[in-house]
Amino acid sequence: FPASVDPSRFPDTRRFAEAIPVRRAPLPDWWGGSEAPLVYVSFGTVLGHMSLAADAYRTALRAVAGLDARVLLTVGRQFDASQLWELPANVHVESWVDQADALADADVVVCHGGSGTTFGALAVGVPLVVVSLFADQVVNGERVARTGAGVSLDTGRDIEGNRRAISAHDAPRIAEGIGTVRAQSSYRQRAQLVAAEMAAAPSVDTLLDALLATL
Repeated sequence: FPASVDPSRFPDTRRFAEAIPVRRAPLPDWWGGSEAPLVYVSFGTVLGHMSLAADAYRTALRAVAGLDARVLLTVGRQFDASQLWELPANVHVESWVDQADALADADVVVCHGGSGTTFGALAVGVPLVVVSLFADQVVNGERVARTGAGVSLDTGRDIEGNRRAISAHDAPRIAEGIGTVRAQSSYRQRAQLVAAEMAAAPSVDTLLDALLATL
C-alpha cells in the first residue's frame, strides 16, 4: 500500500509500483441491458470455506436488494450458490470473475478488507465499503476509512469480546455505507488520488538500481 494508506514507522521506507492487471474482456450482460452503475461485492476466496459464508452472503444480498445498481457478487468456487435462495432482480452471482474485469466497471466495491481486493480497488481508483471479517482486514478497513477512500463498518463484539460474525442486522448499515460512498464524490476523488500515488511509485527494477547505488 502507498504511504497515504499505510504510513511507515521507519525513517527510510522504499515502495514500488506493482503491475496492475488490466481488463481481459468486458463483463457479460448479466443484467438484461441495464446500464446502471455496478456494485461489485466480494468477500475473497477464504470465506467460502467457512460456516459463516451463507449468512455473510445473504446479508450482502439484503443490503443491495432494490439498489439502483447492477450488483455482481462473487462467492468462490467452494461455496454452493444455491444456498442463497432467490436472488434480488438486480443481482448476478458467479463463483469467480477476473477481478480486473469487475473493477474496470465498478462504481463501488463492497468487500471484507482483504489485501488483494482492497489493493486492487484502490489501484484503479474505486472507493470501498469494507466489512471486515478476520485477520488483517480490520486494519485495512481502518486505513481505507482514514484515507477517505471509503468507509469501514464494524460488526461489533460478542459478550466475550470476540469480533462478531456478519449477520442480517448488518444489512441496513451496509446499504447505508454503499449509499454514502455513491452519493459523496469525495470518496471516489480520494480513491483516485491513492491510485495516482500508487502509479507514481518506481518500478521494482528502478528501486533496486537506486538501492544498489547506495552500497
